[in-house]
Amino acid sequence: MEHQYSDRIVRLLQLYLLGDITEEERQELEDWCEEAPRNRKLFEQICQEDLFSKERYVYEKINDTKAFSVFEKRVRKVSSRSIGNWWKYAAVLLFPILVVGSWKLMHETEQVSIVASSVAPIQPGCSQAVLVLDDGRKVFLKEEEEGVISEDKEITVTGEKDRLVYTSSEGKNVDEIRFNELEVPRGGEYKVRLADGTLVYLNSATRMKYPVKFDEKERKVYLSGEAYFEVAKDPERPFFVEMEGVEVRVYGTSFNVNTHQEGNIQTVLVKGSIGVKVLSSGMESVIRPGQMAEFKQGNTKVDVKDVNVAVYTDWKDGIFRFENQRLEDILAVLSNWYDMNVFYQTVSVKELHFSGYMERYKDVSVILEAITLSTGVTFSIQGKTIIVSK
Repeated sequence: MEHQYSDRIVRLLQLYLLGDITEEERQELEDWCEEAPRNRKLFEQICQEDLFSKERYVYEKINDTKAFSVFEKRVRKVSSRSIGNWWKYAAVLLFPILVVGSWKLMHETEQVSIVASSVAPIQPGCSQAVLVLDDGRKVFLKEEEEGVISEDKEITVTGEKDRLVYTSSEGKNVDEIRFNELEVPRGGEYKVRLADGTLVYLNSATRMKYPVKFDEKERKVYLSGEAYFEVAKDPERPFFVEMEGVEVRVYGTSFNVNTHQEGNIQTVLVKGSIGVKVLSSGMESVIRPGQMAEFKQGNTKVDVKDVNVAVYTDWKDGIFRFENQRLEDILAVLSNWYDMNVFYQTVSVKELHFSGYMERYKDVSVILEAITLSTGVTFSIQGKTIIVSK
């Protein structure tokens, strides 16, 4: 029974989410949900308000008849697969399938499976980092790292599972500003709670330099890579994040900064208020929640625009969320997280655009097969290298 439902159910889910479902189709979908607990679970997962409502405007622009026609052709070519395999990809595929009509380029594919070498599979990232203490010593941090790492009269540094915690002595007087650096490699992520109580989520390929204890005037850290900040409120001491050519000023708020794209720095505000200043010109722009300030090297000011903040912040909650992004940019994100390299046999596929929602901790082959099913791009894995072609 489930074999004959696979493509039909995807269609019913599409109609339901777009609000175009008839009463008969709604009942058919409800009957399917009642057949098995996993059916109901999947239905509830993809209908979560915080998942779908933010992307609804994208779906409403879709030529869904054309999109589903393309999908049907591909499903028939893999119909010999078990329903277990179909289910394996469902959570990843449903959103890419629904938006396939908005991608710039579509090709049919005769092969869905990913060709891989016999080398150990590419693994998703995990909690890991290197702490560089002020005396130059390095401490390699892994998940479940617990216990006191460093201690003196001013500060105690403790490992607590997936994060570092700095506990400061009373008072804001500092005898001498001392810095630590936290380096997160490709294939890693880590958190740190600074001495003032600010919590920072560090993404893959990120480095942050910061005082072990802030002085009484200001709180400033230096960042390269991507991080999400939940800044502790302290009206008397503004918090600064300095990157190459840009400084973010904040008193107490949540925001994401990203310097991974060469020559481009993005700052996205979730709540509160921040100022983004171009250091070369001194020009500062104040942005509101739901906005992004983007700085391109060589400019004298930042560009401010409204964005869907979830696209830029869901990584910290274990989610990849892409919104009409180029395949090259998507694979750049994946390469940092999975610590892999990407080689393009067909350069034109870099310009494919993709919108989707995927779990960050899935096997990379599941994500790649989702893209293959929806765009016709093929991937092969050779060791730690992904080869991309039509």
